[in-house]
Amino acid sequence: MKKNNIDIFITGAGLAGLLASIAFSRKGFSVVCIDKIDIKNHIDNNSKSFRTTAFLEPSKKFFEEIGIWTEIKKYSCPMNSLKLVDTKLLNDHLTITASKTFSNESSDTLGWNIKNNDMIKALFEVAKKEKNISLFSNTTIEVFEINDEFVEITLSNKKQFNAKLIVGSDGRDSFIRNELNIKSTTKALGQNALTFGIQHEKSHNNISNEIYYSGGPFTTVPIKNNSDENYSSVVWMDEENATNNLMKLDKTSFEKEINKRSADILGHLKLVSEPQLWKMRTQVAKRLISFRAVIIAEAAHVLPPIGAQGFNMSINDIKCLLKKSIKNKYKLGEPRMLLSYERERLVDMNFRVSSVSLLNYFSKTDNPFLKIIRSSSIKYLFNFNPLKSTIMKLGLGSQ
Repeated sequence: MKKNNIDIFITGAGLAGLLASIAFSRKGFSVVCIDKIDIKNHIDNNSKSFRTTAFLEPSKKFFEEIGIWTEIKKYSCPMNSLKLVDTKLLNDHLTITASKTFSNESSDTLGWNIKNNDMIKALFEVAKKEKNISLFSNTTIEVFEINDEFVEITLSNKKQFNAKLIVGSDGRDSFIRNELNIKSTTKALGQNALTFGIQHEKSHNNISNEIYYSGGPFTTVPIKNNSDENYSSVVWMDEENATNNLMKLDKTSFEKEINKRSADILGHLKLVSEPQLWKMRTQVAKRLISFRAVIIAEAAHVLPPIGAQGFNMSINDIKCLLKKSIKNKYKLGEPRMLLSYERERLVDMNFRVSSVSLLNYFSKTDNPFLKIIRSSSIKYLFNFNPLKSTIMKLGLGSQ
């Protein structure tokens, strides 16, 4: 059977895999992207999900650079500010003890929020039209062999390719990472995240709220819903037992709990979607590359959903890999190129994983002394300009 010569082979057609395919295609590279599931059916089956992704100003600029911002923008809701709120229990109600609002001083907008399903749908439609991209659903790798000049790949649909670079964007249980024998450090957090949609009494005013009490943050993020500013998505992190018990509640009882936990920031809340539960862990790969192979996104790093870091880190992976790929001093897939990529990304990746882990530790604490430190930090330390600048750089994905 004839083997087709291509530049880049990408496993995983989720958010990162589709975005990487489009980015490389728009720079003239030939790309094959596969996924083990049926992408269209996945989109159709998740149309009612309120799981969302927040992307920040540098990510938006990248979308503009590769010419897809128009397609993404129509589904996206601007976030003008992030408000950190600390609370304590008083007379069976959460009362606010400290709050601090962060904005992007160089722009009216801090970032944008979009339903995952809407973004995958938009990227899928773009990718299908790209002449340099071949997309295959319901397809897996049967075998691949790495040689000096290319990677020989045979698929379950019996197609064969010779690629200069293979990119693993196939998630936290990555087939590519495991086949390359790249080790990772995994830590179970003892927390779950609940995601769901709400309709609220007060306008969100394009503000995202991170509300701290114990167990983890309760985060509301504005979403686009026919120009109505009274809809948001929620990510509620808490201890495993607490979230498991919440999932057993009927709708009325669940609404009572979310109204209590939200500290009345948005007024009365109504549940508008079925809650979904996600187990939380951190996972960091010890290496990002092998010969003619690289892992990106959740194949390389998994974080709890705090500070909009997860997908924005994945975008930084793609931006960095693309930058190295188009530099004249490198040949695509050669060791020098991949080592340069790994050196740059590992530093940023480990810094952000450590920062998010520390934020999560303070957000979930039940220790009264640490709660005082957390509240005081929001009140006073975040007014200290060097610290505020550091926090904004972390949040905005600056490298």
